[in-house]
Amino acid sequence: MVGSVRRIVHRTLDGTRISLAGALDLGRPYTCVARIAAAGRMHEVHGGARGSALAWAADLGVRSFDEEFRVRDGRLRIGRTTVRDSRAGLAEQVLAAVWEGREHAAFTHLYHARAADAVALFDLLRPAEHTDGVTLSPARRAALAEPAALVKEVPEVGLLEISPLTERTARQLPPWPGARLASGELFRDEVEDQGVYFVLATDTALVTVLPPDEEHAAEVPDRLAGLNVEAAPA
Repeated sequence: MVGSVRRIVHRTLDGTRISLAGALDLGRPYTCVARIAAAGRMHEVHGGARGSALAWAADLGVRSFDEEFRVRDGRLRIGRTTVRDSRAGLAEQVLAAVWEGREHAAFTHLYHARAADAVALFDLLRPAEHTDGVTLSPARRAALAEPAALVKEVPEVGLLEISPLTERTARQLPPWPGARLASGELFRDEVEDQGVYFVLATDTALVTVLPPDEEHAAEVPDRLAGLNVEAAPA
């Protein structure tokens, strides 16, 4: 564990500012995801550091970006790959679109699309970079389908998925009482064949925690007790 308390703030695509503070290693990269209805289709758009966007594109199979456009004070880079389903014998053409600011990016993929489709989509989403992340302000023909969620790994705690605590997200809480911690109310649950996980409800945030492994799951509650998580909507 890290001895001194540190604080870090990330901004999700819908403008929510997620603040984490504690004597833990909070320096790992984050990503966020938002589902957006635009032009009659549902799109899953991710946000994070530029390095996270490039790693995502590489995982998708994009070897290089072959087109670039200026869109909304940033650059939109286009790459292409083919995704194959060996069982079904199918191959689909995928276009990867990465909108980059100076340090942060928003990125998504489109099937059987042209570069013009990606340009039109990001012009509709109206991305803007801030010091702590990229936000989207969809035009009238587009809308966020649900609050954006932030995903971040914290060593010795696990993988955290963080959303604002609202009437809607509170429905994810277990029906039984949780344990009171300094940081909020903690619930423990288990999924067959997947192991133990935790849900932390703070005054403003809902945090789902997947421990790094089964062996260290028992240590997670003590570490979460020293982690303060706040979500401030835009």
